[in-house]
Amino acid sequence: MSLVSTKLNWIKKIDRIRGPQISRYHFLRLDKNEKIDIFKKKFFLKVIKKINSNHLTAYPEVENLYKLISNNNKINIENLVLTSGSDQAIKHCFELFVKKNSKIITLNPTFAMVDIYSKLFQAKQIKIGYNKKLEINQTKLNFAIKKNTSLIIIANPNSPTGTILNLNQLKQIILKASKLNVPVLIDEAYYGFSKISCISLIKKFKNLIVTRTFSKSFGLAGLRVGYIAANKKIADLLYRFKPMYEVNSLALLFAEEAFKNKTDKKYSEETESGKKLIINTLEKLKIHYFDTYANFIHIDFKKNKKTALEYFKKNKILVKGGPGVNGTENYLRITLGPKKYMKKVISIIKKTNLS
Repeated sequence: MSLVSTKLNWIKKIDRIRGPQISRYHFLRLDKNEKIDIFKKKFFLKVIKKINSNHLTAYPEVENLYKLISNNNKINIENLVLTSGSDQAIKHCFELFVKKNSKIITLNPTFAMVDIYSKLFQAKQIKIGYNKKLEINQTKLNFAIKKNTSLIIIANPNSPTGTILNLNQLKQIILKASKLNVPVLIDEAYYGFSKISCISLIKKFKNLIVTRTFSKSFGLAGLRVGYIAANKKIADLLYRFKPMYEVNSLALLFAEEAFKNKTDKKYSEETESGKKLIINTLEKLKIHYFDTYANFIHIDFKKNKKTALEYFKKNKILVKGGPGVNGTENYLRITLGPKKYMKKVISIIKKTNLS
């Protein structure tokens, strides 16, 4: 008998690609919406001074970060669950609400792990797609919400489209779902670059769950720190799915320091300046683009996309494919950041003779 039962053959159909063998550290990384500027030496020294043997030999003490997040968002600690990035936060919601053949509503395209978890939990995924203008059909989304819906997942801002639903649109969804006792997960991974947030609404809507991460505006993608905010009842249930310790000790120290120093706010401002510079260039050259509510932009390279990719590669710059919507095949998605990095992108745009 095989060690792996034939009953598990369905899981073999789920593709998971291993990471590249070549390190990304030696490139300008404009492909995964990470912080592309370096942390200053002063920031590291502050954390390093706090590190001692206990951070290696003792189990993590998470409560200080809980307090910082609680105070910052003006919500109780009982409303929070620390997680290893927002992807684990999303997984916890699947673990609580989704079973085999459960019906869930998601955006399409959206964060890749949503599709992966949907397959792993064998859910029936109802995907609400975008048109060529990156517009979502709100009416279709609202209509899809039924009594037998197990979970609604909306990344806001969404990736890879970079689009948002405004607060009124979100309230419509949450309200209808609330009447049917359907949980709504709003993934706010890119909140630092868009000030629209539902986190204050968890006091009003018992079915609302908000997830956030330290990977984007805080720039701590390598440390895997995130959290869930929800009403006390749901937060308590989700807390039961956490591993023994939510985040490792060194990640906690860096996250706490980043929170205290508001590194997210400063980096968001620098990224906004870089965005304005690159958009001004695109406007002058009359190159079509899709602005976003996140830290990336979609640029239409038209017939010169291949040439542009060659230039990026030659200059050791990593970029990504576009929004993933029909009609946007010639777009490239480029992570935004401070001006000095955007000037390198502008140089390549001009070389491709797009105008």
